[in-house]
Amino acid sequence: MSGENSFAPAWLEFEKELGGRQALHGPTFNDLFNGWTQFSGVLGSKLTFPAPDISVKTEDKAISPDVTVRIYTPPNYTGGKPAGVFMHGGGWVFGDLDGEDGFCRSIAIDTGTVLVSVDYRLAPKHKYPIALDDCVSAYHWVIENTGYLNTTAGQVFTIGGSAGGGLALGLALNLIDAGLGETVKGIVALVPVTVHPDACPAEFKSEFTSYEENAECTMNTNSAMRAFFDAYDAPLTDHYTSPLLHKRIKDLPKTYIVTAGMDTLRDDGRLFKKALDNAGVPNRYDEFEGYPHWFWAFPSKHLEPITKDFHQKLQKAIELILS
Repeated sequence: MSGENSFAPAWLEFEKELGGRQALHGPTFNDLFNGWTQFSGVLGSKLTFPAPDISVKTEDKAISPDVTVRIYTPPNYTGGKPAGVFMHGGGWVFGDLDGEDGFCRSIAIDTGTVLVSVDYRLAPKHKYPIALDDCVSAYHWVIENTGYLNTTAGQVFTIGGSAGGGLALGLALNLIDAGLGETVKGIVALVPVTVHPDACPAEFKSEFTSYEENAECTMNTNSAMRAFFDAYDAPLTDHYTSPLLHKRIKDLPKTYIVTAGMDTLRDDGRLFKKALDNAGVPNRYDEFEGYPHWFWAFPSKHLEPITKDFHQKLQKAIELILS
């Protein structure tokens, strides 16, 4: 198990600011929900989140009876770049268009790109493959509306974090299987889910240790991750939910992977980077040692340096992917 001295000092100071470590636990969805409610309350009482940057133009648009997207257009946008199809995190059971609104605004400004965030339907009410299907629907809407969006015709990149990072990879692979792979310019997968912990390929098992090493070090504990998977209810070896199992990784476009050293999902990202290397796929990889899952999302003076570093690396990676 990872010890306290494995955390970055800045993170430990942030935990003190919150009044202690915040973590979700399973084994049930109700356990997750109760923990999420408590966690949200702590964040609301201890932290001051910045007001939205209104220089970014936003529009919510219902693209079907079941799916709404939010379009982010940066200031002084002149067109000519692929749109980013953004999938929020939340273990397939939490999250909405508002939860990562500030993050989407900052990406749009930093990279000068249009983002289209997908309000996909959530488990356990809407189990697999509904979330993926909704993301596929959003992709088709973006491709069919590049004139409206003023983005590059026939091109997107996929982007997301945590479960959204897994969806960014799974969506790209789904499109490859559908013969649409050439429309995906690149992928940004931040602390992504890439494999069910009970489905890790034999050749990687000896390196898949973060579920145990970091079992209680991070918001998405070992038991929480298993409860997320149970709620989503995808088949154990589904190769869109566990893209590390997909046979066409070699056909992926340029990919950016971020991992956090104290995350249960650390090895999900590490092993996917290794699979990309083995397949000869151009990629960029950053690991933030000493930090847990979703470390960049919290407005705290203790985390300002690492958050700035994260955003700078993300900006450079997206620019590289789109070059």
